[in-house]
Amino acid sequence: MLTGETRARIESLGVYLPPRRMTTEELLARCRRRPRLDLERITGTHERRVAEGEHAVDLAVAAARRALAMSRYRAEDLELLICASISKHHRDDEFTFEPATSVLVRKAIGARRAICFDVVNACAGMWSAVRVLQSYLRAGAIRCGMVVSGEQNMPLAWSATREIRHSLDRQLAALTLGDCGAAAILDRAADRRHGFHYLELVTGARHNGYCTSHPSTRGPGGVLLTRAVGLQRKGAEHFPYYFKEAVHASGWTMADLDHVIPHQVSPRAIARGVREVSRFMGRRLPRYFLCCAEQYGNTTTTSHFLALHEFMLRGAIQPGHNLLFVSGASGIVITHATYTMDELPERYRAAQPEAGR
Repeated sequence: MLTGETRARIESLGVYLPPRRMTTEELLARCRRRPRLDLERITGTHERRVAEGEHAVDLAVAAARRALAMSRYRAEDLELLICASISKHHRDDEFTFEPATSVLVRKAIGARRAICFDVVNACAGMWSAVRVLQSYLRAGAIRCGMVVSGEQNMPLAWSATREIRHSLDRQLAALTLGDCGAAAILDRAADRRHGFHYLELVTGARHNGYCTSHPSTRGPGGVLLTRAVGLQRKGAEHFPYYFKEAVHASGWTMADLDHVIPHQVSPRAIARGVREVSRFMGRRLPRYFLCCAEQYGNTTTTSHFLALHEFMLRGAIQPGHNLLFVSGASGIVITHATYTMDELPERYRAAQPEAGR
């Protein structure tokens, strides 16, 4: 029987990136009313991946298969499968809630023994799913499980290119999105030095109006509406406190951190967040914030796992490194997780040195 002291670890990781790249300039060129501002300079996002002939469930399945390819577990060993996709595109121009995406993924990969369900919590979805799966591990209910998400975000960008009317339009943030699939298999860490030390989600529901999504009232598809200035202001008020709390609750000091992986909203937004945390701490922080949003954009729920993939492949993340994951999602949901790496980075590079490139 596993105990409350059990640490969950990421046993394997799979990330799938569609091959097509689209620059911010190419995306802006599609706008019926092109914004006058220099979006790439303001956000720092140069390009993103775009799914063609694939949908959200296909991205999730591809990522799940990659996670299994490097895992010691087979699909039939999985006892729990949680899908966290916001995007529910299973066909062109169709947004589907039933059957659940987790059911489709389970069937596609052959995880016939796995209990499966979806968890949707905006961009915090994968972290919410990790929290649930971790609880199953601690209770001794399962030995291993998978968290997976396929995000076909670009339909929101296509709506923005049709509907944006001016440079302060609330749909501008949709032009920073990108497509991606990510999956992680979790099990019990053999060594308590490794795995998740701390994982907490906090919701400030009264701020839910700063970022919302709903069907368009002016055409087909959905829209993403963001009040960027207000969202940044609220983030600056609350994130630094929870950042510091996560470090201290893990028994660490700031000097113990090797890397911080923030939600990959945009390079400029991350830089502003770093300044706010530095101001709160009263000192300049080391350069341990990792960002790859310039080449992938904001891939919503898959954001942190894509960054983990990227920086393990680059060799920046090594065994024994202490990581702090920081997430902000519509809601507003603030998530912080601390994690110590086992040998996963070495296994990941050996198993798939060119994965997703």
